[in-house]
Amino acid sequence: MIADLGTITSKLFERWGWKCIPPLVLCWVAVWPVGLAWLALSLAGTYRDRDRSSEARVERRVARLLSLYPPRWQSRYGQEFAELLRETIRSGHGGPRLTLNVVREGAAAWWQTREGRRALLPATCWWMCWIPLGSQGLAPLIMKVSGGTYRSWFAALYLPSALQWPTIAVMFIAGFAMLGTAIRGMPALRQSG
Repeated sequence: MIADLGTITSKLFERWGWKCIPPLVLCWVAVWPVGLAWLALSLAGTYRDRDRSSEARVERRVARLLSLYPPRWQSRYGQEFAELLRETIRSGHGGPRLTLNVVREGAAAWWQTREGRRALLPATCWWMCWIPLGSQGLAPLIMKVSGGTYRSWFAALYLPSALQWPTIAVMFIAGFAMLGTAIRGMPALRQSG
């Protein structure tokens, strides 16, 4: 489902450019309960029919951990690494430490590839754009319009009154620019992941 949303978003961006970003953000903000329900139902359907044996769980986890590495790395070292992961998990040492180590080393392996370096900026923008959009743009905007006095960590509300509205506008512009960069870079993200 996530890939479908990404495909739809990137096609809209190809067709209308940056003009599609504000309506998309407003749509996501307005219909998030529907999206959350859709996600919950699709995950429930996916996991209901799954094989729950211990061997199947080990194989799924090995496949998930192995997928964190680039395809070229997988073709060269994948079988040997998968067997090492199976032995480690079966011996009882397959906890969070193993996962964190594999994530760290997988990221390092991706960084060595051209596709991984090309996808770094869109991925960073995708994960970080919500800070200026939501918590530094939309939330202070709501606080200003409603007349709230609680400043929390909203940077704009700590500024003098004359600079608060321009700062909120700058946060929205920065967030939308980051979101546009992330959407434009979706092909690089798909190639790398």
